[in-house]
Amino acid sequence: MTLPTDSGHSSELATARTEAAALFAAAARNEQAGTTAQLHCLAALTALRVPSGPVPATADASDPEQLVTQALRILGRLDADNFAHPDVLAAARHGRRALREAL
Repeated sequence: MTLPTDSGHSSELATARTEAAALFAAAARNEQAGTTAQLHCLAALTALRVPSGPVPATADASDPEQLVTQALRILGRLDADNFAHPDVLAAARHGRRALREAL
């Protein structure tokens, strides 16, 4: 899937994807998260289609539920057109499922 060509929207979307992906990655490797929640976080990370970079060590020490909630808030602040991308919607769905799995 290609990102939109409007540079303002593209930049906003790329930044949100990168930030949310890092948070989903941190939650996925957090030992406090249940296995099913970790898998949903990995699925959310994959759905965002961004290269995973190093996750700050401080994020690992955070509560996984807070990490997922923060990632979902970042995606939720996107404008309607950007949020409507199928991969962003898929990531949000997986993030919500991770939260339901009682991180």
